[in-house]
Amino acid sequence: MNDLPLFVLDDVLFRLELKSLAMMRCTNKFFQSYISNDSDFQIAYFAMYKIEPIMFHLDSCGDHYIFCYPLGSSCDSTSYGRKNRIGIRNRLYIFGSCSGLLLLYINGLFVANPLTKTYRILDHSGSKLIPRIVDGLNLSDPFLHMERAMCVGFAVNRNQTTKRFKIVGILEMETVYGFEINDGDSWRLSETSITTSTKSDLTTNMKHVYLDGTLHWLRNDGSIIAFDSETEQARLIPSIFHRKQDMKLLFATDDKISRLTLISGTEETISVYTLVENSKWTLSRQINIVSMEGNIIVRLSPETQKLGGDWEDLFRIHWNMVAYDGKFLVVREMRRITSRGLVHLYDMEANSWRILGSIWCGYGDIRNFYKFTPSLLSVEKDEQTKVLIASDDQRIPYLTEVMGLIDTTMGSGIGPNVVSNIVTIY
Repeated sequence: MNDLPLFVLDDVLFRLELKSLAMMRCTNKFFQSYISNDSDFQIAYFAMYKIEPIMFHLDSCGDHYIFCYPLGSSCDSTSYGRKNRIGIRNRLYIFGSCSGLLLLYINGLFVANPLTKTYRILDHSGSKLIPRIVDGLNLSDPFLHMERAMCVGFAVNRNQTTKRFKIVGILEMETVYGFEINDGDSWRLSETSITTSTKSDLTTNMKHVYLDGTLHWLRNDGSIIAFDSETEQARLIPSIFHRKQDMKLLFATDDKISRLTLISGTEETISVYTLVENSKWTLSRQINIVSMEGNIIVRLSPETQKLGGDWEDLFRIHWNMVAYDGKFLVVREMRRITSRGLVHLYDMEANSWRILGSIWCGYGDIRNFYKFTPSLLSVEKDEQTKVLIASDDQRIPYLTEVMGLIDTTMGSGIGPNVVSNIVTIY
């Protein structure tokens, strides 16, 4: 089969369901390389079977519960809803998702591909940043240090055949920014650092954004720290955005036009801004919240406002925008008095809202939504450098539970007619 013309080989491989295709990678080195590394083949295969991006949602509050909800309107929510429990307390966190790989912390640092069920264990002791972040998980308040987790960036170049991922930590020192890098083997400080003329902190709890090989971090003044994961050069994008009080904010990308976006929300409208020429945020769209299905996000009644203080906060609706990709906008809201919340989905093309589902919401916890784009990239180490894992390693069952959310059997979670899923981890 190695000698078949590629168009004939593609015709054969396109007839395989995803589980069989993953098994085909193990037959010889040629198929391993072609199926795993050829992005054009994967794009065509996934498009044919309508395998589209998924959303991971992590809520680290006590034991972790995993829920799976469909995001596409064509899916039957009762068909693909799942619930799993991971009996591990305050020791699981997602640092990033890129090109089908997840950067996870489960009592240790992992890079994993849930689709191929492959993973690597990384030694994070050489990092200056990550130990300071995850040490907060040992405290009574697991979120004391995790608010700085947005300083960890995760980049994957799908065209590379070796060392295809990089972990980049941004080190803040007043007006100076340094970077530490891990490309799978060890941690090192980048030779690049940048100095800004004004001090402005990175926006707390705002995830990094990966676009066209570059990691981006948003600062409070609207400017952006950009780090090219290939050249390892950094620069400041001197954009300005005036954030008003009580304004919700989300930093994301519009995958349809490959541009950085900044989304601001008030109680009346959500505004989508696009970064033009690396300097100006231009308003590209406004979304009316009043038309939201269920009309959940509303002001407090005058009677409730008169209560004031803790009583007012008890009845207040807390909400924020959690994910955006140019096609969908995801908004979650919760009421402290009930500890229950709803996830709303806005379809940019259909110009309509719908309720995605309900979730349990612990008040004041940190929420993370990550877009996961399925791929067949392998992350195992070479045999010469492969780390031996003890058979009783307690972390592996937890990792298996997370990866088990992605089912390689067609028609079960990922397969024909499945547009995408949203995964909630409590």
